[in-house]
Amino acid sequence: MANFSFPIAIVSTGIAFIYFSTVFVFINRWFGLGSSPGLMNVVIYSALAVMCVYNYALAVFTDPGRVPSNFQPDIEDSSSSVHEVKRKVYV
Repeated sequence: MANFSFPIAIVSTGIAFIYFSTVFVFINRWFGLGSSPGLMNVVIYSALAVMCVYNYALAVFTDPGRVPSNFQPDIEDSSSSVHEVKRKVYV
């Protein structure tokens, strides 16, 4: 229970709810899960859902990396003629 994360649980529950409601409510009502178009839609939607869950798992469990120890930020050159102009105009 020490590694439980409430935001991850909420997102996972949302993904599961959207998947099951789409497959068992909408696709089942529109085509029927036993028909050829219904089965094709379920397979395609399930493949997309698996890819989304896989990408979410990678985003959660992959180390984001670190700043290299020899990193030096760029020092602005005062002799350069190119400077960023900041404006206070909202578009």
